[in-house]
Amino acid sequence: MLDLMGEGIRFIHVIFGFAGLAAFWVPIVTRKGGVNHVRFGRIFVWSAYVVLAGAALALGIRFVTLSGQGIGPEDNPGLYAFMIFLAYLTLVTFVTVRHGMTVLRHKRDPAAVGTSINAMLAYAAIVASAALIAYALIVAPPNLILLLALSPIGLGVGTGNLRYMRNPPASPRAWMYEHLGAMIGAGIAFHTAFAVFGSSQLFDIGLEGWLAVIPWIAPAAIGIPATIIWTRHYRRQFGELGDAA
Repeated sequence: MLDLMGEGIRFIHVIFGFAGLAAFWVPIVTRKGGVNHVRFGRIFVWSAYVVLAGAALALGIRFVTLSGQGIGPEDNPGLYAFMIFLAYLTLVTFVTVRHGMTVLRHKRDPAAVGTSINAMLAYAAIVASAALIAYALIVAPPNLILLLALSPIGLGVGTGNLRYMRNPPASPRAWMYEHLGAMIGAGIAFHTAFAVFGSSQLFDIGLEGWLAVIPWIAPAAIGIPATIIWTRHYRRQFGELGDAA
């Protein structure tokens, strides 16, 4: 029963993953705030929520299955570390998407973003990041490099979200820069998943050793600088570049 459910979740995960991956680029290249930007942005967000819910459920089923088979972390530390790592990425991506949409929803009242649930989610990302780092260093699983390479993301997401909640934005367009950063961050997660899982299935690409880390970090290595450049572009366009310095 669990295997059948897992196959169904995997099918839905792949369909909505590709839908979100395609929809992501329409808001990027179309006029901000336009019909297509809004329409495909919603498709991307809801695709992300479906994918993340499916990932959380699939991981839960996997943990239950392994437990039922009597396989614990000591029996397969690499597998458990990878599953914990995927659970961490699922949480951080959810926090990122939700923050980006919350900022947009309250663009005229940034103070409304600072609710207890939003603060709790930001702290959850920070705690998850710190816990993953501790787990990686203590257990030292075979995929230690991967865990350490991406574990700081939660710290950045959580502290960034809290900073926006606690410090009133100086710019009237701060919500736009925050929304832009969050959505590109979610897009990085989608592209990372495709680079790691999708490309290997479609193109039979298999990297071993330290090279296996490249698909995990390449989207972030491209996306983060792109976010900075894009934000500076809009700040310059609105005459706010001096405020960002």
